[in-house]
Amino acid sequence: MVQSPAYFDSRLAGEVSRARAIAGVGFPLGLGFHVFATATFLYLGAMPLVYFNIFSVLAFSLASYLIIWKDRLKFAYVLAAFFEMPLHAALATLTFGLESLFLIWLFIPALIVFWLPFTWHARIVFSGATALFLVLIAVLGAVTAPWHQIPLGWMTFFVIFNALGAISTLGVLFALNHRITTKAEAALEKEYARSESLLYNLLPEDIAARLKVEPDQTIADSLPKVAILFADIVDFTPRAATLLPEEVVGFLNKIFRAFDELAEKHGLEKIKTIGDAYMVAAGMPNPCGDPVHRVAEMALDMQQTVEKMAPEFPEGLQVRIGLHAGPAVAGVIGNRKLFYDVWGETVNTASRMESHGEPGRIQVTTAAKEELEDAYEFEPRGAVEVKGIGAVETWWLAGPKA
Repeated sequence: MVQSPAYFDSRLAGEVSRARAIAGVGFPLGLGFHVFATATFLYLGAMPLVYFNIFSVLAFSLASYLIIWKDRLKFAYVLAAFFEMPLHAALATLTFGLESLFLIWLFIPALIVFWLPFTWHARIVFSGATALFLVLIAVLGAVTAPWHQIPLGWMTFFVIFNALGAISTLGVLFALNHRITTKAEAALEKEYARSESLLYNLLPEDIAARLKVEPDQTIADSLPKVAILFADIVDFTPRAATLLPEEVVGFLNKIFRAFDELAEKHGLEKIKTIGDAYMVAAGMPNPCGDPVHRVAEMALDMQQTVEKMAPEFPEGLQVRIGLHAGPAVAGVIGNRKLFYDVWGETVNTASRMESHGEPGRIQVTTAAKEELEDAYEFEPRGAVEVKGIGAVETWWLAGPKA
């Protein structure tokens, strides 16, 4: 046996979910209405309508079965809403006359088609055909005598019942549609907020805002002064070779999460991680007054964090850190999986400070040292031969002055 699907399922298309919900309420109501109508017409002796209402009961039962158990949504609606309802309204109108107001039920299929998962072409055809059918029955009802005469009291009952019934049915359908629409809008707002959060995690807020205004624009900014910090986990490659994949990811995730918190604390822009290397920058995408001081504080905090975490790892934990400051170019590359990056000699030099450094130490260039020497202690290292640059005078950042 096939399990009955939920009437509202956020995984389904919005219109399909709405159609299921409407059927879940409307078809049982229609079934109950036609059982009552069968008994009423049998009492009045309107036998053609009795026979047709027996067919209507079967039609609504079959339509409910097709939707709930066979997932034949469109066929069920064609049977119940666009075949049975117009014919029932037409036969009842011709049987008792226009004064009985049975014709009002033709408005429901003409409206409901716009809430269902049909193409616009099919919606217009169904709605137009129903409207033409309504006009035809109205004309026939006006020029022909009723097929069946009933007492005035019964006619008054039909008028009240049909008016209240049609209005109530439309009210229920509109309320149901409003409820589904409200749920869909809430889900859409939640998804939009999640997408916005994800976007701002991938790109700086200012950059993301610029791309939202003009998605196809080229973002390339010349930055007069940025400070770049690189950090690398010592002996990560041989250590990773002895770990399971999930252990490698967990190891890096624990360390880099801590670094992310420090970057947020100091107002730095995380640029990327490459394997076990971590890169942050200050002064981008927007300039700031003290970029070198910010990365220096970040570097010292990273040292302390790593020292605290080291006892958690059997083989210990150390990082090499290098930093440099100067001009650079930053921008967004790619049209899929957008990536905000920074380029230039400043970046290359900062990377070399890390790769030519020593475990547990922070190596800086003279340019960075000159900006920091009023507030921090340094130890001279001397000239270091850096590939692609030549001899570079470097220093060890020891910590803030007492």
